[in-house]
Amino acid sequence: MPWITALLMVTGIAVLAAMYWHRNVTVQDLKVNELSFTEYQQIKQIAAIPVGIKPDSLNLDDVVQRVQKLDYVRTVSPYIEPNGSLRLTITEREPLALLISDSDRAYVDAEGVKLPILKDKTQNVPLLYGYSTSSSDTLESKDFYQIRDFLMQAKKDGFGWTTISEVVFDQNDGVVALSHENGVKLLFGRNNFEIKLENWKAFYTQIVKTKGIDKMQQVDLRFTNQVVTREI
Repeated sequence: MPWITALLMVTGIAVLAAMYWHRNVTVQDLKVNELSFTEYQQIKQIAAIPVGIKPDSLNLDDVVQRVQKLDYVRTVSPYIEPNGSLRLTITEREPLALLISDSDRAYVDAEGVKLPILKDKTQNVPLLYGYSTSSSDTLESKDFYQIRDFLMQAKKDGFGWTTISEVVFDQNDGVVALSHENGVKLLFGRNNFEIKLENWKAFYTQIVKTKGIDKMQQVDLRFTNQVVTREI
């Protein structure tokens, strides 16, 4: 049958092309997608790709492991293009908050991984108190997960992210934040942060915008069905 002959020809050509590629193509170039925190030269240096190495002699798992040692690198997906270029598709860790411990500072991402502050790449994120800035450990406590969930929802919500400046976890009150405006204490408690942030937005829009925030000391949003305020 003609189609069988055509199929065999295509298969044969593919095999010959693969043989040619393995015998003649060498890795000459490293390509990386655009990144926010990690420099190309950092990646190139730590990847340590020997110029002219054949693709089947290059251990891509080792390359991935080396590149993932860089502070802001979260995942690495390698791919060798037909022309021999090695392309690394990298996703980076993104600062979620700035840890404050005495005079020490460090960012932390949503997985609790601590990140150094890079010159000229500072991020506008809420301040987070009560945790060590040491890079040797990852934040994995239930308290941090509550703060993480709150901050991620605030960032998604948008309004909460722009109106909150600092956050801490209190064993009695749960997640406690300070507003950008006048440093009003905001109690968000535990869980159900989507509803509580919506309540904060509604309260701000309906009350703060008309009454002002100068005399407010505390806004209690721990309950999903009410907002309680304390004023001077």
